[in-house]
Amino acid sequence: MIEIIILGGLVMLFSAFIKGISGFGTAIFAVPLLTAFFFLPAQVRVIVVSLNLLLNVFILSRERNLTKQNLYEIRWLMIPGFLFAFITGFFLATINDRFFAISLGVLLIITAINKLFDFPYKIQHVKRYFPAIGSLSGILNTLIGVGGIPVLIYLSNTTYQKSQFRMTLMLFFMAINTGSVLTFIINGAYTSDIVIYTFSFVPFVLAGSLVGMTIVRFINNKNFNKIVAVLLLFMGLTSLFDIL
Repeated sequence: MIEIIILGGLVMLFSAFIKGISGFGTAIFAVPLLTAFFFLPAQVRVIVVSLNLLLNVFILSRERNLTKQNLYEIRWLMIPGFLFAFITGFFLATINDRFFAISLGVLLIITAINKLFDFPYKIQHVKRYFPAIGSLSGILNTLIGVGGIPVLIYLSNTTYQKSQFRMTLMLFFMAINTGSVLTFIINGAYTSDIVIYTFSFVPFVLAGSLVGMTIVRFINNKNFNKIVAVLLLFMGLTSLFDIL
């Protein structure tokens, strides 16, 4: 167990570091790596979503620019996301590991392609599609633990500036992770091992996010996104090849 805590903790440290810089990344990196080496998919989604919620609370508590207006502006993204993340928990028994691996691989590849190529198309009426994007992200968050991918791709094709982009992601992740955690609790997903591992990873997650938040102002955003995209593409292809 100690070995898993240390090695898994390093995975969470790196994932939280990425999130501290960009506002996303914990689940996208942690889920495929933890699934490949340490845990079953059913365990990973509970651990990562729980840690993501704790990380959301921590980062938002340090945000000086957070206001009620921020919440109001994206309410039709957050509310459907929360509801569908919660409801989906009652269908987890129908999901097998093959579906998990294929879905994860496809989503990682789509995300990588979106970040590698600067598509000229920009969504003009951003809020019009919030309910659909929020619902899909909520479903995926509970099913495979990476609900941020649809909203990440969607917001990447808007005119949102870096600060607005990051704040929207953080608040939305708070909503869907809360919905997922509530349904995990109701469905008895928190075994003693999962609780131990989750709390053991907390120091790693906090340390990684603190470092990321500290150096974010010194990072060249374009180069950083390219590196992240290549890593995502590699993990997505690996996930698909392992299952085929």
